[in-house]
Amino acid sequence: MRGRQKGQTKRMSKIKDAAIAPYEIYIEEDQYVLVDTEKDKPVGYFSRLDSAIHKISRLSLANQKDDYTLAGFIESYNNIKNKLTEPFKNI
Repeated sequence: MRGRQKGQTKRMSKIKDAAIAPYEIYIEEDQYVLVDTEKDKPVGYFSRLDSAIHKISRLSLANQKDDYTLAGFIESYNNIKNKLTEPFKNI
């Protein structure tokens, strides 16, 4: 049989932060799950936390529905990514 036995649950923690709203990151035993809290739906599954942060940066830009040049997109993407990660560089 595949899957978990009946009654067995996954151990999980959550990352909730205003900087990544409306998303939350669920930390499971072997992966990070990015969840859109407005739709209560998983957006992606990641093996590394920085990959989930990159996805949040892309989604933030996509939700703005602006037109970008390539250089403008990269600059905006890096600004969002740095805003999310800068406070934690020294940890």
